[in-house]
Amino acid sequence: MNCNSFVSTSLVVLFCSICFSQQVKVNEMNVSWDFNDNTITFSASAPDDGWIALGFNTKNDIVGSNLIMVNVIDGKVKAEDFFVVGVGNPKPVAKLGSQSQVIAASGRESSKKTWVSFSLPTTAMDKYHMDLKKGNSIWLICAFSMEDEFDHHSRMRKHVEVRL
Repeated sequence: MNCNSFVSTSLVVLFCSICFSQQVKVNEMNVSWDFNDNTITFSASAPDDGWIALGFNTKNDIVGSNLIMVNVIDGKVKAEDFFVVGVGNPKPVAKLGSQSQVIAASGRESSKKTWVSFSLPTTAMDKYHMDLKKGNSIWLICAFSMEDEFDHHSRMRKHVEVRL
């Protein structure tokens, strides 16, 4: 392979890896995801010691989103699975007749940063969840708070369209 072919091939590989990136930076929040069989694992970090939330929707709207909120308190991780029925009105899916799809959650925090990870099935079980299959385009809602209580407002929330 000559030098020009090598450079051309390297640029194509670099372009494709950027196009199919499995991570995104949203303001000061980092989010990444990996697929494993029939699950997807999301990891996120934020520059605060409160909760972190990731939401999933087919449109650029908080309403109708499946929202996973995770906090770390005294080293213990709590993950809640919500469906947003109205602005400022996330309901636990269990109260809507469903069940949480969070398979596993982990996390840690320092005085200035929180890191969380959780897994979900790639196939939705009901209308309160959505398919998260490789190649799907979704609106990813990224948010974090400086407080651990899930009813506390976010310090940052932004919606970004991504391809899983």
